[in-house]
Amino acid sequence: MIRRIALVAGLAALFGWTAMGRMDAVVQAKSVEFGSPAAQPSRMDADGSIIEDWGKLTFTVAGEGIPATGPVSVEAIKLDGVVPAAIRRATRGPLAITTTAFRSPTYPAGTDVVTLQIKNTTARPVSAKLGVPLPDGARVGRRTVMLAGRIILTLPMPVEVDVKKREWGSDDDSTPMPGWGKPDVPCDPAFRNIRAGMNGVPIVYRFSVQPGSSHDVVLGLCESHWESSGMRPVILTVEGASPLTVDPLARWGRHKPGALLFAGKDENGDGTLVVSALPAPGAPDRNPILNVIWMFPSGTNPNLEQVILGRMNAAATRMVDVGGPNDQSLYLAGKAEYNLSLPANGSTELAFFVGAVGGSAPMPGKSGWTVETLRKAAIDVNRDWKDR
Repeated sequence: MIRRIALVAGLAALFGWTAMGRMDAVVQAKSVEFGSPAAQPSRMDADGSIIEDWGKLTFTVAGEGIPATGPVSVEAIKLDGVVPAAIRRATRGPLAITTTAFRSPTYPAGTDVVTLQIKNTTARPVSAKLGVPLPDGARVGRRTVMLAGRIILTLPMPVEVDVKKREWGSDDDSTPMPGWGKPDVPCDPAFRNIRAGMNGVPIVYRFSVQPGSSHDVVLGLCESHWESSGMRPVILTVEGASPLTVDPLARWGRHKPGALLFAGKDENGDGTLVVSALPAPGAPDRNPILNVIWMFPSGTNPNLEQVILGRMNAAATRMVDVGGPNDQSLYLAGKAEYNLSLPANGSTELAFFVGAVGGSAPMPGKSGWTVETLRKAAIDVNRDWKDR
């Protein structure tokens, strides 16, 4: 599916060429470091790649009449006179591509803001495919790329093109946390691992099933953080069954594994069964957790005590150690891709938020950070540092 991106106006304001701000004279370099005061910097290499502690962020652009290579220059700049940044200018046939990167001092480790401007310099429309190669082990969600429990990249919009999916997996941006659970009674080892919906993000799994089919679904929980009840009630939902709100501490106790049975059904007949854990309204801790998912044939009516002990795993059609060794993303890693449609003499702009050294990128829709607020934070910090 091709998603048309609107023509961008006001690019000069983004790069600081306004009456309210200025861009210092550029300094050409083979590679450019950029960062925040007293923080370990990131680097833009001579080819324009952004070098981070987790790997390398690069962009590819392909399409009819677009050559694979072309002139490239990398320079050091200062946005608004104070923010260290790097800028890459490249030409690919009809396209002029400008990449700008700067560090915003978000807590705790900072966010690198990478803005990609692609301009069609011709009087005819141009179609292009933008690719973002991903490191080994990366997991692509709707708006994030995760690696080793970190959000290394926040995408400007959902990945809708050339994304292959597995038969089952996590369909969201929740965080796997192996070893978080501390069950103190005999149980399946999967209760030692969780996914957490940090900042209220829902934990969502999708399973390929026969359209319209029914399944007995068991969801396992073990609260190992809070000591008193009422702190983290969780809403558990299985497609085709009524949602259930449960407080693991009140129901089973701290470090005590528990399980609930749902009569699930592919209600809309799309061949996918959806399972989720969400924060309960008003919960003091809005980070939902989930430890284990079991799927059984409909009518199995599994004994929950035996399920918790792991003695019915062989009878399950699917058993997910959520956040553990056999967990997986619904999306296959490799490359995030977008199809772009550029009108004659038009341009598009996309902003990527990148996890800087030791940190994670902001969660889309949850953190409230935008390109503008991240840039303002960078201006304020660098100006204060300069004044000192």
